[in-house]
Amino acid sequence: MANVIGLRVRRPGVHGDQGGAVEKLVGPLHAVEEVAGRAAAETSTEVQALCGEWVQVVPVEDVPDDTGLCQSCQYGG
Repeated sequence: MANVIGLRVRRPGVHGDQGGAVEKLVGPLHAVEEVAGRAAAETSTEVQALCGEWVQVVPVEDVPDDTGLCQSCQYGG
């Protein structure tokens, strides 16, 4: 089963996120189960990653080269 990837949406003032007045996607990358991830990508909704973080699915070409994978998603723990 292939997973898809997602990035967390940074919302200023929520969960300690500071700086800037606009939402943006931030790393690290998170693994998302394929079926749920593809459905979320089609509807542009957030989905829960394997580690439990809520993320937005992104195309691989939109991911910066230096963005690593969440350790919990990578190692399953």
